[in-house]
Amino acid sequence: MRYLAIGDGLCAGIGASFLSPGFTQRHARMMEEILRERVYVTSIARSTYRSSDIYELLEETRVKDAIKDSGIIVLSAGHQDYIDAVNRFKENNNETEFFQLLKTCKSSIDDIVQKIKDMKSAQNDKYMLVILGLHNPYHDDETKEKWIKNFNRYMEFLGRKPPVYALNLHSLFKGNEEKWCTRDLLYPNNEGHRELARKIHEIGYTEIQEEAPANH
Repeated sequence: MRYLAIGDGLCAGIGASFLSPGFTQRHARMMEEILRERVYVTSIARSTYRSSDIYELLEETRVKDAIKDSGIIVLSAGHQDYIDAVNRFKENNNETEFFQLLKTCKSSIDDIVQKIKDMKSAQNDKYMLVILGLHNPYHDDETKEKWIKNFNRYMEFLGRKPPVYALNLHSLFKGNEEKWCTRDLLYPNNEGHRELARKIHEIGYTEIQEEAPANH
């Protein structure tokens, strides 16, 4: 089974300490227990990628091949868009622009998800796609909190129907930031990556598990 982690710093494992695996490797090991087969992880992710950059990646042959070959795809997008929007908002305090950037980001992610679905349905694949939402490093600010909540709600809308799923990181991390996030609160730490792997694992593997032994 091939596992593709595509996106920004979250899929790149940022926040996990040196030599400690990010959530993708942890999750892959959990999958192996259930599926009784090796799970090979490919990561096409960078902390600098905005959602529009990730969409452009989908035109590359190596990325198309990775999508076509993978039984599970995990997408993280929007973190850098959010940081950019926050920095702009600090400069100009323009709330209209702040939420316009949210709209643009959601539109890019919508396009990414649709393109992946189209590629997979074209070859009639059994697969699952997990979209990761965002947690909020600035939860003491009501306007920023609203951006994040709106973003996560939209990810849940995109993941409302299998084989596409969404994980609301805002509700997962809220109240646990000190324990599960890096000191600057921007990314999950080791414990946060572990928790993230557990939460994705809890979604299950119905779409890709049909011939695997039942999990008792």
